[in-house]
Amino acid sequence: MARIKLKKTNVERIRQKLSDSPAAFAVVVVGPSGVGKTSICQGVLRADSSVRRCVTTTTRPPRGGEIEGVARHFVTVAQFETTQKRGDFLESAEVHGHLYGATFDAVAKALSNGQVMLMDVDVQGVATWKKVLGDRCVTVFVVPPSLDVLAERLNARQSESTSAFRLRMENAVSELAQAKNSDYVVVNDKLEQAIADLLAIIHAERQRTRRMCLRGLGL
Repeated sequence: MARIKLKKTNVERIRQKLSDSPAAFAVVVVGPSGVGKTSICQGVLRADSSVRRCVTTTTRPPRGGEIEGVARHFVTVAQFETTQKRGDFLESAEVHGHLYGATFDAVAKALSNGQVMLMDVDVQGVATWKKVLGDRCVTVFVVPPSLDVLAERLNARQSESTSAFRLRMENAVSELAQAKNSDYVVVNDKLEQAIADLLAIIHAERQRTRRMCLRGLGL
């Protein structure tokens, strides 16, 4: 279970920043471990340069192909705790034995100039972002076509012990029940289609009345 912590001062700061930028919003991609959240987000970022990734910080080791400062900031536990003590994190959590956090600066940079911020989080973390961002938070739950497919994807990582694999699968079953609480659901059967679905969601959300600047029309 994740232990979520919010930095209230930074929450107030980010809300103030958003009040001056009605077009900015965040797309928070959520789902159980191994469902393909990161791959989908990477595809969207390649396809739409106006979508910005929030580069979070973590103590977990990088996976194959993950680049420091691009995928995430990979730090030691001591470095993470130092950043936390300085009050730099907007939110932080412990998930599956690793620490994760998003600094105020990382979030503010991703949302600057009315941009769309894209991030992937664990199921426990999505509630925190809803509290932080309110109606600027669009949640997209990624589900596998089946539990068998999810098990195959987790096995393909070859980076976990048998006990860790079983724990992630047990967690996945309970986490998938929360999909109904999200704004949208994307089935990651074929990666290309899942990327296209997420791009379509982002495009639709940009057209919401509250995000459109209609002053030039006298509205």
